[in-house]
Amino acid sequence: MRHSKRIESVFLNIPYDPEFEDLYLAYIVGLTQLGLHVNATVAVPNQGRLETIIGLIEESSFSIHDLSRIELSKGIPRFNMPVELGLALHRSHVTKGRHRVYVFESKPYRAQRSTSDINGIDPKIHRGTAKGVMAGLRNIFRQPGDVTTVPEMLLSYRAVKRKLPELRLNAGGKSLFEASVFQDLTLAALVESQKLIEMRVRTHRR
Repeated sequence: MRHSKRIESVFLNIPYDPEFEDLYLAYIVGLTQLGLHVNATVAVPNQGRLETIIGLIEESSFSIHDLSRIELSKGIPRFNMPVELGLALHRSHVTKGRHRVYVFESKPYRAQRSTSDINGIDPKIHRGTAKGVMAGLRNIFRQPGDVTTVPEMLLSYRAVKRKLPELRLNAGGKSLFEASVFQDLTLAALVESQKLIEMRVRTHRR
């Protein structure tokens, strides 16, 4: 639920691995489409990272935490997402709820078992699909009067996805989880969002 003033930024806490690329793109496009600025650790240098992450959470009105990939990776559990969730929950506590925390998962009830301390939070279930991510985002952030739809977000998502080979080439690497690529993805999502706005204006004038 949002106030009448549009929220400026949301902290995005997700796993950074190749198998999560589609959902990573869905979060960036969906949040941008809904008029939000995305803060993410992928844009943070390793040196002093924890302090910077805390700062990003503090400057964000909302945070989204995807717990769908906290299982073992090469025999080691992934603790980054739960740690950042804990930091955000503390921020929510000290601000008396002004920082709002949302959890996303791919399977129902799994987050309540894996991280039982969040049993007061109802996770959004995306079932591992871009459409599921965008439906969850729209349910959280849609304001009265907003006309953005999930099909429109998916249209922008596919347009940005077609640009990925060019973005990878420009960055000189294969990974999307780099600071420069994150900025390029955000810009590409913003361009597609603007195209939809202009299309709505033209349609309205007719």
